[in-house]
Amino acid sequence: MRARIVESLNGSFGGDLFTWLVPDPAFLYALAIGVLLWVFVTRAKSEELSRYHALGAAIWGTIGGLLGARIFFLLQNVSFLIAKPSIVFELNGSTVSWGAYIGGVIGFALYLRRNHQPLLRYADVLASCLGLGPFIARWACFLNGDDYGTRSNVAWAVSFPHGSYPFAEQANAGFIDPMTNLSLPVHPVQLYLSLKGLLLFVICTYIFRRYRLPQGSLFCLYWLLFACMRFFLEFFRGDVSRGFVGPLSVGQVMSIAIFVVSALASVFLIVFNGSASFVKRSIVVFDSDGKVAEKEEIKKGQERD
Repeated sequence: MRARIVESLNGSFGGDLFTWLVPDPAFLYALAIGVLLWVFVTRAKSEELSRYHALGAAIWGTIGGLLGARIFFLLQNVSFLIAKPSIVFELNGSTVSWGAYIGGVIGFALYLRRNHQPLLRYADVLASCLGLGPFIARWACFLNGDDYGTRSNVAWAVSFPHGSYPFAEQANAGFIDPMTNLSLPVHPVQLYLSLKGLLLFVICTYIFRRYRLPQGSLFCLYWLLFACMRFFLEFFRGDVSRGFVGPLSVGQVMSIAIFVVSALASVFLIVFNGSASFVKRSIVVFDSDGKVAEKEEIKKGQERD
């Protein structure tokens, strides 16, 4: 798909500039993992958590995410798997982001539990920067042409080149001539999902820097917000192959499930652990000579500068 986009852009503007400007989707996925890992480890250190175990949890989470993304796709396409079992061994096979989220969280949690580390503290640090993953990685989806949107006439709608997923879907449905060059304009849902990741990153970073919530609360809040946004954005998706359960897409069903689980977890943390989590925290301010100038006691949940 990237090759078709590059060819189309180079043909429209002349030269081969876009051959170098348009990154490979695999590079963007790797970049998303690398940036998220670096920010997470850096923030874990600032919270006086072990940088070694933060890196270990991130690596386990990455492996779990990669495996989960593939396994979810295979489970969602069992009939195809039965017809062609060899797809299990395809290294570049299709994946599903929901499996990446589930597998990533499982791998992350298993490492921390195995090494007797405070899971909820690390989870909150992860939540503060987790939005960076989809913010960067969804651009790879855009370049691949998958997860595309419904047909639209909005000013920012995008037409994909001949041979792309939205082009093939529209040609098969008889909406366009199979010999034309571009698809009908569609919502760039991939970029909506990217902006969703950026918004989650900004919101959770602000809360992470300004407030001390009960341990695990920020992690639950991230998934609550994620589920609400994803459920709404699913209405703009045009790729019917993603699957449906009755009138709802698989993405919307998963969003509801994640919202319910996160809401119940939030209630559990507040009701059963709230009193233990709202402990006083000391803030020490030093003067120009390095002596203690002020010491203030605040409680978790209060604003911090």
